[in-house]
Amino acid sequence: MRRFVLIVAIVGIGLLLGMLFVEPIPIQGSSLDGLIEGQIVSFEGVVDEVRELRSGSLIVIEDVRVFCECRGIAAGRKVNVEGIVEEFDGDLQLRVLFLEVIL
Repeated sequence: MRRFVLIVAIVGIGLLLGMLFVEPIPIQGSSLDGLIEGQIVSFEGVVDEVRELRSGSLIVIEDVRVFCECRGIAAGRKVNVEGIVEEFDGDLQLRVLFLEVIL
């Protein structure tokens, strides 16, 4: 049993390390159509709307919903986002891994 747990842990660590070297897919436009859950994507855009939530912020960037565990993002700012595609309430959205405000 201990050997099995050790093998699973080593494989899991290997998968996590492999995810570090995956380049995000750059997307153009304002749609996540054609993408599947778990893909890592990146794009730039202007923040249209910000809704503060209990555990972070829901940011709408050119009709793309982005969930960020951050505060203080203002509407009208240009941002660069890298995130993981996930499904929430039947729609695709991004969970932010990296968010940079472009001056």
